[in-house]
Amino acid sequence: MKKISFILTLFFLIQTKLIAYEITYQEILENPTDLELNLNYAKQQENVGNLKLVISTLERLNMLYPENLDIKLYLLSILIEMDSKVKVDLMVRTMMNDPNTPDETKKTIAKLLISPDEKEKSKWFAYLDITYSQTEEDNVSGITKSKKLLQEDNLIPYPAVDDRLVVEGDKTFNRTSALTVGRNLNDTSSVFFNISLDLKKIGKKVTGDSDTVASSISYFKIFGNNYISPYAYWSKPNYRRQEDYESKGYGFNNTYFFNEKHNINYSLAYSETSYDRSTTFTTADDNDYDVYSSFIKHNFNFSKKSQLGTKLILNRTEAKKEFDSYDSTGINITYSHFLPFGTLKLSSTFLKNAYDEPETFLSESKIRDDESFVNSISLEGQVSQLLPFVKNSKISEGLFYTLKLRESDVSSNIENHDVERRFLTMGLTKRFNLNELFK
Repeated sequence: MKKISFILTLFFLIQTKLIAYEITYQEILENPTDLELNLNYAKQQENVGNLKLVISTLERLNMLYPENLDIKLYLLSILIEMDSKVKVDLMVRTMMNDPNTPDETKKTIAKLLISPDEKEKSKWFAYLDITYSQTEEDNVSGITKSKKLLQEDNLIPYPAVDDRLVVEGDKTFNRTSALTVGRNLNDTSSVFFNISLDLKKIGKKVTGDSDTVASSISYFKIFGNNYISPYAYWSKPNYRRQEDYESKGYGFNNTYFFNEKHNINYSLAYSETSYDRSTTFTTADDNDYDVYSSFIKHNFNFSKKSQLGTKLILNRTEAKKEFDSYDSTGINITYSHFLPFGTLKLSSTFLKNAYDEPETFLSESKIRDDESFVNSISLEGQVSQLLPFVKNSKISEGLFYTLKLRESDVSSNIENHDVERRFLTMGLTKRFNLNELFK
C-alpha cells in the first residue's frame, strides 16, 4: 500500500507547482473552482497530515473537473494511504470500467493495485444491496381509456372501481435484498453470482402481491475492444390469489468500442416462462410462453459528461395460446448526463406489437395490434452527491438514491388493451461491502 501511495503521489507532484505560501481556508471558500489554488491547498493539507480535508477537497474538484485524470490519481493515492478500501474499490472500478480512461492508465492502476502477494486474496469479492422503493401509480389495475371492455364483439362497462380488485391510484412497495459474489479470474475477466429476494406489496389492491426469488450467473471478459458478457438467470414469483410461474433465460451481450466517442452494444437472449398448474388454477400452464429477444444500440459520447444512445429492438413471443403470440419491433432513444449530484436520464421507447391470431372470446375478426410509447425521466446517484452535508458520515457510504417518473401509453385496436399509466418511483439502496469475508 505504501509503495502504491508513493508512486501515485510522485506522479501527481510532477504535474503541480511548489506551494510558495500558506493558503487559508478562507481563500478556498472565496475561490472554490480555482483548480491550481485548490490543488496546492490539498497538497499543503497533506503535508500536515490532514488527509480528511485533502479527500474532501479532491472529491469536490473531481466533480468540478471530471475529465482531469491527475485529480483522480491524486485522490486515489490518498484513499489508499487512508486505507479506505470501499472508496478505493469504487473509484478503481469506476476508472477501469470507464471507456474514456486510457488503456495505459488502466494497466498502470491494475499493476499498482494487484501486487503478487495480494493477488490471490483479491480474487474474490462480495456485496449485499438492500433496497426499498415506493411506486405511486395512477392506474394500477390497467383501466382502459374508454372505461369499457370488448367481449364477443360487444363493448361493456368496465367493472366497478375501488372494490379492492379494481382500483385506480395506488402505491406499490418493494423491499429487495440482493447478494452478489464475484471472482476476478485474471486482469481481464470476472464471473458474478447473484441471488435476490423481492417482496412486493400493493396498497389497496387485493391481488398482485408477491414474493420473488431470483438468481443469475454472468461472465465478463475484455477481449481487445470487446466487452463480452454471457449470462443465465432464473426467477420464481409466489403470488397471492394469482397463478405462479417460473422463468429462466440465457443471453449474450457485447459492447464494442470504436473509440472514445462511439461504441456499439448488442444482445441476443432467450427466455421461457412456465406456469404452475394447481387445484385452484387448473389451466394455468396454458399461459406458457417463450421469448426470443435482440437489440443493437449505438452510444455516442458528446463528452465525458453526456451520452446519447439509440437502440433498435426486435423480439418474438411464442405462446401456447396462439392469440398471445406476437412480433415486437421498436426503437429506444436515451440521453444521459452526469451532474454533480447524480446521473440524469431521459428515455423514450416506441414499440409495435403485431399479434398472430384474434382473441375469439373478445372478437371473431379483430387481430390485436398495439403501439406503445414509454417515456421516462430519472435521476440516480449517491446520497452524498445529493446531500453534501452527509458526505463524511458513515451512513452515507454505499448509500444510493433513485427518482424516476415514467409514462406508458398503449394504443390498441382492442379496447381491453388500450391503456394509459403513469408511475412515480422513489428508492434507496444501501450497499454493504463483504470483501472482508475473503481475507
